[in-house]
Order: sequence, then C-alpha cells, then structure tokens
Amino acid sequence: VCCTRRGGRMVQVGLPLPINDNTNSHQHPLIPMGRIAGHEIEIVGSHGFSALDMPAILDMVSRGVLCPGLLVEREVGLQEGATAIEDMDHTSPLGITMVTRLGDNDHRYQQSRL
Repeated sequence: VCCTRRGGRMVQVGLPLPINDNTNSHQHPLIPMGRIAGHEIEIVGSHGFSALDMPAILDMVSRGVLCPGLLVEREVGLQEGATAIEDMDHTSPLGITMVTRLGDNDHRYQQSRL
C-alpha cells in the first residue's frame, strides 16, 4: 500500500499470512486506512484457485480453451524488463509485459511460452 501512487490500485494476490510476534499470538496485517482513503487507493483481492484445479486448467490450456498468451502485450529482455518496472512510476500500460529473454541472444523462453 505504501508504494502505491495516488489514485492507484493495489492487488493482493492470495491470502496474507498472519504475523507471528513470537508470543504465539497471530495478528492480521495492519492496513493504513488513512493513507488508502487520503491517496484514493483502490484495493483488489484475488484469492486464486486451489492447487487441485491446476490439472484441469492446464488441460484447458493444452486444448486451446484458455489462451494465457493473449494477455501478453509485450515480450522484453531482462534489461527492458527493468526499465518497464521503472516506467510504472509514470505510466500504466495495458496488458502484461513478460521477460522472455535473459540475455541479448537468448531465445529459449520465447519458444516455451504458452
């Protein structure tokens, strides 16, 4: 939340783990509601899915029912990926930018992408 820009959106993927302060009492994470309201931050939760669903999901991908590759707007190398992260301070591009090359001449990951 603290690194989210004014009017920005934070996506919480999965359930946060309780904080254990070594007293065997579990506390839920503290949420700075004053900052959220003052900066007009939107919080979206995404629980995901059960690991038991993974075989069915992968089957749908292999049959072409689900096409996660359609979500990828741009494929970049590692250096471009670092620049894309820095650019998020100023822009909010559509789609997913995916690092598929670790070096200048590395094409291994492009071929294996779903």
